Amino acid sequence: MKQKNNPGMYESIQHLMNSAAKIFVTGVRSSAYHWHYDYEFIAVLKGRIEVLYGLYGPEPQRLSEGDIILINPKGVHGVRGIELDNICLLIQFPSSLFEPITAGMKYHFFLNSVNGQYPPKLPYGHYLNIAVRTALAQRNDGADTNLRVNAGLYLLLADFLASVQYELRSAPLNNEKDTELVMAISGYIDRNLSSENLPDDIYRTFGLSEKGSYRLLKEIVGLTLKEMIDAARIERACTLLQDAGIPLQIVSDECGYSGEATFYRRFKAAMGITPGEYRKGAEANAVSNDIQDYLSFDECGVDALLCHWAGLEE
Repeated sequence: MKQKNNPGMYESIQHLMNSAAKIFVTGVRSSAYHWHYDYEFIAVLKGRIEVLYGLYGPEPQRLSEGDIILINPKGVHGVRGIELDNICLLIQFPSSLFEPITAGMKYHFFLNSVNGQYPPKLPYGHYLNIAVRTALAQRNDGADTNLRVNAGLYLLLADFLASVQYELRSAPLNNEKDTELVMAISGYIDRNLSSENLPDDIYRTFGLSEKGSYRLLKEIVGLTLKEMIDAARIERACTLLQDAGIPLQIVSDECGYSGEATFYRRFKAAMGITPGEYRKGAEANAVSNDIQDYLSFDECGVDALLCHWAGLEE
């Protein structure tokens, strides 16, 4: 079944001054669609999760224990826990770590143990092993901790470059004002979905031409204005459908569809099921409105789990 998507909320990832990456272990219930400027390495240590790309991306990827995936910067994505006792290792690191060798280009890596479409030269377990050893190093409180963590991270990145398939893509210089403008457009879309002439309203409100908005949005979030609006309408419909007391006609009107038949057709094309079918299963499939919705887990068992995947069990 296809999953819902929207242009995604921007997530600001904060890095500690003495650490090159944000490394943490967590259980994941769900996350709203979001994007950031960091690469995000995800390894499933226990249970199963689903990485969602939605309307305008690849099919959802279901990761089981031992699977890994690398999400490239500015990739709109969400994550859903298929099993709520899942435990995942996440490593988020900025693209600036590659800047000394990219000469203004950006690496777009293809690392996904689920589809295996672009197999790396080294086994997937090799990258998982380095990642969990790096996470283990971070959990030690010593004078050498940061050095060992950064050593593990740079080894992982070096092996990405040496043995993972990638493309070098041009890196346009997105300034802060452009990013803020895209976020403002995204917010305006969410507040005015019922408008019959939403694109024209946006051009007029933000002083943009059709061609100018196309270049801006494709550069920042990789979507056209129409795709952003379509996806936002599906997102809003999914939220409203979770309330069984709201008639489908009202949902259609609130989301800016010209009629219930149009709403039905476009929703089914996007989600793979009808609005009524979605409503029946909404409680089980709803995605959190927060960017991240992490689960509590047995902290005492994390070290043993990391040691297992690092091959350090006694």
